[in-house]
This record gives sequence, C-alpha cells and structure tokens, in this order.
Amino acid sequence: MNLKEQQYVCKLADCGSITKAAKELYISQPALSIYINNLEKNLDVQLFERVGKQFILTYAGERYVEKARAMLRLEAEFEEELKDITGNYRGRIRIGVQTRRATWLLPPVVAAYEREYPEVDVIIYEGIIGSLERRIKNCEIDLLLCNAADVKPDMCSFLMFREQLLVAVPQRHPVNEKARYVPGERYRYLDLDHLNGENLILQWPEQSIRKEADRFLAERGVVPGKIREIRNIETAMQMVAEGLGIGFNREGYALRMQYTKEVNYYGIESGPGATDFVLAYRKDMPVAGYMQRMIAMLLERGKVYYR
Repeated sequence: MNLKEQQYVCKLADCGSITKAAKELYISQPALSIYINNLEKNLDVQLFERVGKQFILTYAGERYVEKARAMLRLEAEFEEELKDITGNYRGRIRIGVQTRRATWLLPPVVAAYEREYPEVDVIIYEGIIGSLERRIKNCEIDLLLCNAADVKPDMCSFLMFREQLLVAVPQRHPVNEKARYVPGERYRYLDLDHLNGENLILQWPEQSIRKEADRFLAERGVVPGKIREIRNIETAMQMVAEGLGIGFNREGYALRMQYTKEVNYYGIESGPGATDFVLAYRKDMPVAGYMQRMIAMLLERGKVYYR
C-alpha cells in the first residue's frame, strides 16, 4: 500500500504549518505546497483554509482527515498481518517516551531486544507528553510509555511501576519542620497546605509532572506565591537546592539526580501522591509476535526500575 496522500494531509493537519509539516515529512516546503494544491484541485474541494501561514482544516478537510487516519490504521494492521503470515520480522517498533524517562528505561531493553530481533528497527521518540500524544494519534508511535492519567479511552495499558510524586524543599526552608515521619515509609510526609503563599518552581503547563502538581495543589486549595516555570526538571531541582522555591519531582527522577547542594524530598500527605506508569498502545493496533516480545521486555524492565 502507498498512502502518501493521506500521510501528507494528516501531517499538515496536525502541524498547521506547511514549513513544519514539510520538515517532519522530509520533503521540501514547495513540494508539499504543490502537492496539497494539486490534491485540492483534483478533489474539487478546499481541504485547508489559509490564514496567514496557518493551515486550518475546512469541514471537508476534517472529514478527509477522519477517513485518512482510518486508512492509515488499516495499512499498519495489514502490514503487521503480513509479517505474521510470512514470518518475516523485518520491520520497526516506534516507542514514545518522555525524555527524562528514556535515559534509564530503554537502553538495556533495546540492546537485549536487537540481539533477538536484529532485523527489527527500534525507533525512539522522546518529548513531552503533548507531542507524544499527537504522534500516537497519527499512528506515528506504536508503544507509548506514559503516566496512566495520560492514557486515552481508545488505548489499552499495562502497569510498569508505581512511584510517588515528591515535594522538593530547600534544606534551610522552614517548611522542613512541618514534615511528619511515617514508620516504614521511605520519605517523611508533608501536608500541601504548608505550601500556601510559598514560591514554587514548576514545569511548563503541557508537561505531565506540572499537570499532576497542579491537580494536587487544586485539590487542597493551595494558593502559591510566585510561580517560576522551568521546562528542565533537573534545572528546576538545582534551583530548589539554591533556595529559590519549592518544587515537585518524580521519585524515579529524584533517585538518579546529582546535586551540588542537597534537596529534601517528602511524600504528599493526605492525597493520592502515587502515580502509575504504564505501557500503552492503541486498541486497534495489531500486536505481532515481535511486538509482544518487546512489550514483555519493557514490562520486565519496569519491575527492576528502582533497583
């Protein structure tokens, strides 16, 4: 099958920019522009409204994209069925994962997998959850490693591990005195009410750790003072260490970070501080034998993530 037409239109719809879409499709901007214009002439309907440099779907374009994405899913399903029928496991597995997670989760799995399946390419897409969600929606990712809260209804998921969202506090901050020791727990616990009026160092709104922190703060009715937004979690923690504010970090990240100055970590008291981290994929995606093996290896990796 060759569904280049459908791929091009869906990519432009997703990007909204001819420049960005051409870059991701590895073709020139003029070539993509000519292709879309010729397609609209052949269909005798406008698929996109041109508003400045933005390409916005018309109603006809929305209907086209809906059908095109269904065709792309069918194409992927057919290709996987052919591999099972022929036993030819030459192919690819595309894994989406947050940048920070990839460092510790994937390298040993990919190395072991490629020894078993040398003809299968393992492609890693790193990024924030928003960009990864767009990729899996457009059938550009097969397996998504993410927090359970980010799994959509049309996806199935399997637990890899569970971790806490921790409050990160500078060593000399008065809030440290409010933490409560809990027998048998790795961390002391801190009531988020003590963060009222405090300066916070948080990630950008589209990042999953920020979404969780905002949810927990809202549930407790916490009104912070100044909020400083930092995309890089390690930079944020270094700023916490320097006493510039209080932040949040995932347990798995915290265990692997090095600091020139220490940060005190606390569990969240009186709230659901634990997060399920899962492996997910679209329910309509065919899962061939070689894909099942990758899934099994990733789930096994999750069991030893904290060792």
